[in-house]
Amino acid sequence: MAIKKAWGLLRGVFSLVSMLQRPMVIAVVALSGMLAVGTAGYVAIEGWRPLDAIWMVLITLTTIGLGEVHPLSDAGRIFTMALIVSGLTIGGYTMKQLTEHIVEGKMALAFTLRRRRRLMESLNDHFIVVGYGRLGQTIVEELQASGVAVCVVEREAAPVALLEARGLPVVHGDGSSDEVLRRAGIGRARGLAVAVSSSAEAVYVTLSARELQPELNIVTRVADSGHALKAKRAGATSVVSPHTMGGWRIAHGLVRPHASSFLDLATLASLAEFLLGEIAVTDTSPVAHKTIGDMRLGDEHHVLIVAIRRADGAMIATPSSKEILSPSDVLIAIGAPKNVQALECIVRGV
Repeated sequence: MAIKKAWGLLRGVFSLVSMLQRPMVIAVVALSGMLAVGTAGYVAIEGWRPLDAIWMVLITLTTIGLGEVHPLSDAGRIFTMALIVSGLTIGGYTMKQLTEHIVEGKMALAFTLRRRRRLMESLNDHFIVVGYGRLGQTIVEELQASGVAVCVVEREAAPVALLEARGLPVVHGDGSSDEVLRRAGIGRARGLAVAVSSSAEAVYVTLSARELQPELNIVTRVADSGHALKAKRAGATSVVSPHTMGGWRIAHGLVRPHASSFLDLATLASLAEFLLGEIAVTDTSPVAHKTIGDMRLGDEHHVLIVAIRRADGAMIATPSSKEILSPSDVLIAIGAPKNVQALECIVRGV
């Protein structure tokens, strides 16, 4: 038990030292070294017990003036004088660094940076959004409404400060940089959205991300069809043009207003009346090799399977109740969010 407590205290000390900047670390190490040297000196010169030696060093360095623990020899007094001079020098330097850390906010900054680093390291199965303009903000809000973890990569300082104030994981830097993407946890990410304003930059970000993660789902925003082809060649899983998508949505809203409203309800997590979800069937899934009818979706779960995407990419729309589910199939289901989530748990066998 005592060993565990000591180890916990030691870890706390190491954690605190790791948050200090280099000058403060030097000061702490120097002061600790002075304490160790002073203790060893009194033990060697005067033959005192370690506890007496430590007490003498502390009252000497702090200039408390309580008097000698035991009478000192001439060698002991010379050693004490050297200890006083060294202690004043090192103590003054330590106090200067400590004051700077507290008054100038360096200690608070160190705590903030450490907390931010731990937050980034804890991210797993998250989504990365590169670019926090108007499009990036919408993507982040929608992902958060879906209840998934999000990390933003942004090169401008003002949006980064805003995101940090909100407590959202953010990396300040160029999204086409391999190092920046690694800091955003691309190796553990579930998907990446490229929402930068420049199509050329979007292609570079896509290329960098694809090289780092060959299997990652990457959705890239481009301005025109020419850049869409380049983004696909760079490794984008899918490409979105806001102008084209906006035109389609407006036209669809004019021709089929009720269908458009229903799609909004089903696809936007922020509306939360219906949920159009994707549910993967695995080898160990309880529904593998069974028919849709066997799942009794309508009677028991109040969920409708609107499509099945097969492993080869084929899409079966409005599948019949006799359709057999195979491992690697993806069910496109619609219903109330809680019902779709309950069905996903059943399909996954959890």
